[in-house]
Amino acid sequence: MAYIFLITEGVALVAAAFSFVMNGFIILIFATKRIPNAENLRLAFYLAIGDIGYALAAMIHVGYEFYMWNDVYFDYNPYFIIYTNSFLPAHLKIVVIVSLGMAFDRVLAIYFPVFYRQTSRTQYANITFIVGFVWFQFDYWFQMLTPDFVHHPNCPTMSCFVNKYFLMYVSYSNTFCGVLIVVMSIFVFIGLRKISNKKTSTGSSTPVASNSTQKSKALNVFQQANRITVGILFASLFFVTIPSLLVTLYEEITGVSLFNKLGPFYIAAILVNGVADASVFIVLNFKNIGKKSGSRRNTVVTTTQSRFTSENPRKMTLVK
Repeated sequence: MAYIFLITEGVALVAAAFSFVMNGFIILIFATKRIPNAENLRLAFYLAIGDIGYALAAMIHVGYEFYMWNDVYFDYNPYFIIYTNSFLPAHLKIVVIVSLGMAFDRVLAIYFPVFYRQTSRTQYANITFIVGFVWFQFDYWFQMLTPDFVHHPNCPTMSCFVNKYFLMYVSYSNTFCGVLIVVMSIFVFIGLRKISNKKTSTGSSTPVASNSTQKSKALNVFQQANRITVGILFASLFFVTIPSLLVTLYEEITGVSLFNKLGPFYIAAILVNGVADASVFIVLNFKNIGKKSGSRRNTVVTTTQSRFTSENPRKMTLVK
């Protein structure tokens, strides 16, 4: 049994390293403004922050467990375990809330396009991140203020050290968020399916309008956001929602924590989710990384000039 814990911890550390590097790269390209349409992708930036924070906390927490591993006897320091673990459920809330925010953003874009165009993408992303950060604070202080800080020899995971009410709260809150992700995903997938069917029925040959360039760019942004969101939702379903449901159901049926059987497997699954999130974003934006999009003012001027010259060709010299 002890070797299962060692394998799980090793997988978690490898996934944490990949997640840290890949999400750090995403944060870097946003910070250096090397990604077009950055304002429309701000939620992906906040998701990378949540994933890299989780990866860093996991490397410290799981790294300590890996270093202290023994196939006969081990006794973790309760203060170190609780202090380092307190950031893991907290960062997970940021990841889950931002993922839900991305799903709801697609729901608005698909089902309520008029309202969607009237809302600020930056403001929406900032509010989503603030909600996740507030929940981060609640989870962090709930865990820090409730444990007994006592030794539990041969206890493989944090489940022995934290308060049982906190453990129950984390289990049910993660399950609740997972159910919301499933519901949002269904709405997004159905909406995208309807859009795909509508395109198939109407055909792809449409007359070219005078502002076809702007429409094409807007359509590309919409489709790119859909691809990123769908990829991240699939990753959340497989690596966050399903493991969370397994943990809750197993404990409800058997009365035994699955962590005590497999070690920090749920941490490993969430770290793999962080790698998947980063992979989806990097792969789908690989060709655009390094390109700087023009400012909004230049875009507006260009659009205005194009419309002006198309309406009155005689005044083209004035535009120039």
